Amino acid sequence: MRSWRAAPISRRPGPVSGAGERCPCRRARGCGFRFDVYDTKRNTLHHDKGVAPSVSSVSRGPRPVLPRGAAMQSLMDALRSNADTVVEAFYDTLARLPRSRQILMMLSEAELLHLKRRQSENLQALAAPRLGAKAHAQMALRVGRVHAIVGLDKEELVRARGILADSLYRLIARPAGTRALATYNRRLNVDLAWQLKAYQELQDSQQEVLLRLTKMVWEVRNYADFIHRTMEILSGHDEIAGCSIGRPDAQGVFHFEAASQGKTGGHLQRLMERPETQILIAADDPRGQGPVGLAWRSGKVERIINFSTSPQAAPWLASALREGVRSCASIPLGAPGARPAAILTLDCAYPGGFAGPHQVGFIDLVKTLLDCAFMRFPEHGADGSAISHAGRQHWSTLLRSNALVMHYQPLLDLQTGKVTKVEALARMREGDQLHMPGAFISALASDDQLELFIRGLDQALADRNDWLRRGVDLSISVNLPPAALNDIRYYEATRQALDAHACPPGRLVLEVLEYEEVSLAHGQDGILSKFRALGVTLAQDDLGSGHSGLGSLRKLPVDWIKLDRELVAVSETDAIGALRFIYQLTRLGHALGKSVVAEGIESIDFLDALRILGVDVAQGYIVAGPMPAEGLLLWMAGHPASVFGPPPEQGTLSALAKLVVWEERLFVNASAPDASAPDAGAGQRAGAAPAN
Repeated sequence: MRSWRAAPISRRPGPVSGAGERCPCRRARGCGFRFDVYDTKRNTLHHDKGVAPSVSSVSRGPRPVLPRGAAMQSLMDALRSNADTVVEAFYDTLARLPRSRQILMMLSEAELLHLKRRQSENLQALAAPRLGAKAHAQMALRVGRVHAIVGLDKEELVRARGILADSLYRLIARPAGTRALATYNRRLNVDLAWQLKAYQELQDSQQEVLLRLTKMVWEVRNYADFIHRTMEILSGHDEIAGCSIGRPDAQGVFHFEAASQGKTGGHLQRLMERPETQILIAADDPRGQGPVGLAWRSGKVERIINFSTSPQAAPWLASALREGVRSCASIPLGAPGARPAAILTLDCAYPGGFAGPHQVGFIDLVKTLLDCAFMRFPEHGADGSAISHAGRQHWSTLLRSNALVMHYQPLLDLQTGKVTKVEALARMREGDQLHMPGAFISALASDDQLELFIRGLDQALADRNDWLRRGVDLSISVNLPPAALNDIRYYEATRQALDAHACPPGRLVLEVLEYEEVSLAHGQDGILSKFRALGVTLAQDDLGSGHSGLGSLRKLPVDWIKLDRELVAVSETDAIGALRFIYQLTRLGHALGKSVVAEGIESIDFLDALRILGVDVAQGYIVAGPMPAEGLLLWMAGHPASVFGPPPEQGTLSALAKLVVWEERLFVNASAPDASAPDAGAGQRAGAAPAN
């Protein structure tokens, strides 16, 4: 039968790397220890061949050989009487090591006394006669985890083990006896091995976090999704007791927009409710001297090493101690070279968190990765108004409480003067107040966006069936979030909704808006092809905004293009230029086999001009604004096709539109080899050019 024990220290140069580094005995051996296996049957000693027991396997094996009777009792008595003296001598010597001295100096007097008391308790626990291998391993891993989190170097941990052994031999060797002390020393060696394993586990966790952040940064599509995914990833790391992210508002008051699960969110909400604990970014206010305010102004990582001893933490000291937070790091995030766009704060349950050499490197890598995300967001994503964590939760809850109401805006066919389509637009009802999309869209994370799409589509198709029963057959258009190009769940939700409401796929239009450039080589083309195969009509929304540029006209397999209101805006100083631009875009769309829709039309003159320029469909308040489902039927009954026919008197824009068409055809005919005069029919079709 064999039991694990450690032989006395024997220095061996060189680190141990590779697979063996995961073995606690090998790591300890690399730091200057040799581990052997003692065969209690044969009374022989075997050198470790590189296989260390796991916690579970050790717990099933034989217990270590322990001194019995008087020897064990003398060890226990000696530790009870001298543990405090040993600890004092240990810490006096430990304070001479550089990193250990820094850690000890950052503690308050009460914290240092608490640390020494826990050290004394740990020394006595290691002497317990019935301390099993599994319990010992768990205890050592817990202590090693704390040492790693506060940034104690591995080398100093090993040196501290030697300092402790020296203190023990000097102070309790005579009353305890050498046999009992030798057994105790072996336990301390095994204890060190498991502590080193805790270091490795923490480093492995750091690597896992960095890998997940790397993947996330290139997957997220909006700021709301980014902050929620970041919280989810970081909160699972053992060093982090809590995390939050946020931005200041226009008044310079900082708002936490997302936080890790648990009590962190409620704690932050209480901070913001009390003026004396609000976080500001102003340099002339004590509430702006914390790590968040400093990080926002400096653009550098700022830390509170210990809330108990840091003067700058005074406004939040009581709250931090109540929540079990002892240190923190605030990390400014934003595109490289730009001002911070948000502040990420990581909380630690121990003093000195995120300040050791390995932690500093980890924080720098986290910042570098997350900064990359801000180069991919559109301007309105991260530079908009800050939405508090409670606010984001409020909108998410409201969405799932049947507060969603769909309104419908008619789309006018300019050639027939009839309304055959409507666009469904989301609203959120809260009491007597009806919230517009701008109030809640940016607050919704990816799962909330999907929930909004599912509920909105279901309500829109149900309303369409109701209109159909009343004799009104309309196609219906629904916005498809940019995330849908990377999430097959949107396709499945669309297919199921069409089946549930028995809606012909051709009567549904999905409007795709590109908030960032789409690479159809990474699966988006496959998802769009699935929608096309389903039979729905696809429209490119807001051409001219975000990344919805001319290049995507050829790339995206859409049936419609919708010209953004900014793109079709006509100014008094350059009306003819704007109309020429609209005309050429319309010709380009038709050449590619796409219908053209103009948004934001607000005058009957402009409506007639678009008809002359060949635009297929118009949408805007001159036709009608968004309205509830019941109101739409009443509106249509009072607005026959004749209402939107050509006006009795030609307006300025209509005349300019005819001029644009006439001069284009004149140019085409003049460019033809056998053309000597403009086509007479062109003037009749487009309207005669002005006499002058």
